[in-house]
Amino acid sequence: MSALELARGPAACHTVRLGPGLTYRRIVGEFWTAQQRQMNSLHYVISYRGSFKPELPHFFITRYSEPGDIVFDPFMGRGTTVLEANLLGRIGWGNDANPLAERITYPKCHPVTLAEVRQALAEVDFSDPGGDPDAEDLYMFYHEDTLRELMALRRHLRTHRSDADRFVELIALSRLHGHSNGFFSVYSFPQISVPREAQARINRRRRQRPAYRNVAARIIQKARAALRDINVAALRQASSKTKLTTSDSRALEEIPEASVDLIVTSPPFLDKVDYITDNWLEYWFLGMDIDDVRARIVQTRRLEEWQRFISDTLAELARVLRPGGVCVIEVGDVMHRGERVHLDEVVVELARPVGLAIEQVFIQSQRFTKLAHCFNVENNVKGTNTNRCVVLKRR
Repeated sequence: MSALELARGPAACHTVRLGPGLTYRRIVGEFWTAQQRQMNSLHYVISYRGSFKPELPHFFITRYSEPGDIVFDPFMGRGTTVLEANLLGRIGWGNDANPLAERITYPKCHPVTLAEVRQALAEVDFSDPGGDPDAEDLYMFYHEDTLRELMALRRHLRTHRSDADRFVELIALSRLHGHSNGFFSVYSFPQISVPREAQARINRRRRQRPAYRNVAARIIQKARAALRDINVAALRQASSKTKLTTSDSRALEEIPEASVDLIVTSPPFLDKVDYITDNWLEYWFLGMDIDDVRARIVQTRRLEEWQRFISDTLAELARVLRPGGVCVIEVGDVMHRGERVHLDEVVVELARPVGLAIEQVFIQSQRFTKLAHCFNVENNVKGTNTNRCVVLKRR
C-alpha cells in the first residue's frame, strides 16, 4: 500500500531534488488521527512536554517492522515508542540522557495490578511527620497535610523499589501538578512545573489556596484509569526483553552494532522545550540533582551546535541499525533568527555522509502547532507547526 493510500485524508506528494540523480518524496497528509487519547490508556498516564502522540510510532512501527523486531528510541522521553513497540509484539528498547525518562518508561512497560498498587500504598506510613527541608518552599502548590503525605511517600520510595513501588512512583509523578481535583496541587499547569513565583501569582489571580488532597486516594484513582486497557500479565511478558539505558545519544555504548531493526524517535528541537525548568518538581520528588541532569542533556538555541549534535547522533544510529534497517526522525519547523527553518531538510543533509539514505519525508498535516497552548508557547511562533518525519535507511 502506498503512502498516499495510507493517508486518512487528502494527501499530496512532491519530489525534492538534492542534486543530480538524488531525489526523495515529501508526502503531506493526515496519516494518523488528530483526535486525542485514542490509543492504549497507559500512554496517557503522564504529561511530558515535547512528546509525540502514540499514533505516530504506531504508524511507523506497523509500516516498517515485523513482530519480534527490535524497535529503538534514543530519545525515549515518556516512553511512547518503547511502550507501543511492546504492545505491538515488537521488542522495545529505549535510551535517554535524562534519567527522568527511565523512571517514567520502566513502570509503563512493567505495570502492576490495582491490587498491587493498593498493597504498595498500604506499606507507606503517610502519618510520618518526617522533617525535610526540601518541603518548605512548596506550600504555594500543596496544602500542608498533602505535602506531609507527599514527603512520606517520597522517603518511602527511596528504599522501596519493587515494580509495584515504581508504578506508584510513576502515578505520583503524574499527579504532582494540574488543573483539577485529581491532582495533588492547587490549580496549576499539568504539562510543566511552573516556578514557585509563577504559582504564587496564579494563586493570587485566582484567589485560591491549596486544599487538602489525599495522596493515596488520588494515586489509586489515576492507576485505575491508566490500567483500564491493560492486560498486566501480557504486557509484562511482552516487555521482558525491554532494554532501557541513560546514555548520550552520541555514544550508545550499551546498544550493540547492527542490532536494531527500526528506530522511531524525536530529538530536541533546538531550545523549544526546556527539559530542566519544565520538570523541576518531578526532579524534586525523585531526589534528582538538577545540575547533574542539566550537564547530561543538550539544549541549545544555536542551529550550528544543534546540527553537530544531530550529525554525531545520526552516525551512532547508523552504527546500531542493521543493514537495511529504517530510522524515522520526527522533527518540526522552528523559528530561528527570524526565519522559519524546516528541520527535516537539515536532517536529510546530515544523514547522507554517515551512511543513512533518505527514503521519504512524511509531513502530518494539522491545524495547530505541536507545542501550542502550553505555558509560554505561542501558536505558530514559539512552537513547532508540523510533525515532519524523515525516513532513512541504512545502506
